[in-house]
Amino acid sequence: MIYLLRHGQTDLNLANRFNGSMETNLNKTGIEQAKLQAENLKGINFDVCFCSPRIRARQFCEIIYKGTILIDDRLSEIICGEFEGMEETAEMLKSFYQAVQIGDKGTERFDLFIERNCDFCDLIAQEYKGKNVLIVTHAANARVINYYFTGKPKDYDFKKAVAANNEILKLEN
Repeated sequence: MIYLLRHGQTDLNLANRFNGSMETNLNKTGIEQAKLQAENLKGINFDVCFCSPRIRARQFCEIIYKGTILIDDRLSEIICGEFEGMEETAEMLKSFYQAVQIGDKGTERFDLFIERNCDFCDLIAQEYKGKNVLIVTHAANARVINYYFTGKPKDYDFKKAVAANNEILKLEN
């Protein structure tokens, strides 16, 4: 089973701002969320744990999991370029989604983001089938990883959230 977690809350999440590749820490709520998840997951024996290199994800993961954590750059949040730190208004989101289509304004191209996450998922599917895998990452990554293992719906919408802060998705591998 894959246990896919989005990291806990940061101040930028709370303010509805783009985090992207910015290094932000968990806030007090995010730390408490991690402690609650640690309690929820304490009875599960994980065969492997992967985590994004971003500080907020690592902080969350280190509270939850006490074994070896494999940091994987492919689990980094999408690079939001000029949008990082900006409020996620409807207008700003529209501009962001246009920019990621071509990698404009310092953003990571969406197709390349999907490719790196699917490359990670290929590793999980091939090397960890039937194992308990803990993955701590970000909102955009959770969308791609979820769709990889559950099948991309016909009405695929990258803008639709699949995991809130601290949310866990359980996926068959």
